[in-house]
Amino acid sequence: MRYYTHLAFSFFIGLWLIKYLKIENQILFIFLFLFFSLIPDIDEAKSRIAKKTKAISWLVNLFFSHRGLFHAVYIPILLFLLLFNLRMDIAVAVSFGYISHIVLDCFTVRGIRLLWPLKKRLKGFVRTGGLVENIVFVLFLGLSLYFLVFVL
Repeated sequence: MRYYTHLAFSFFIGLWLIKYLKIENQILFIFLFLFFSLIPDIDEAKSRIAKKTKAISWLVNLFFSHRGLFHAVYIPILLFLLLFNLRMDIAVAVSFGYISHIVLDCFTVRGIRLLWPLKKRLKGFVRTGGLVENIVFVLFLGLSLYFLVFVL
């Protein structure tokens, strides 16, 4: 999926979590949630996040292919375990933001290997940049706006 679809989906999930987990520092929470929803694509040189972090992306690409380790479940679990003793809200924002990316990519035609390096892929029917992805983007953007205006 494209970066803006990941952002729209993550923004909605982040808003929902703010409401129901009663997050105090909401701006920091949303910023971290959105930022970490883009991090898995650092392993794709043409992605938005890779273009902004060229040196780090180059290093990651040297060792890992796209939708490999960075699209597996290990990194968000590790991030949560590292951060939850510092501040639970930050651990949730970082790890759930990351997981939101992985969840969306499970619905793409290419899919992901959730338990990389195992070969089994979770995949769906959504073509990156296609009509269904555009509908998903508009849907979550609309849900986010509704949530901002009528729920929070």
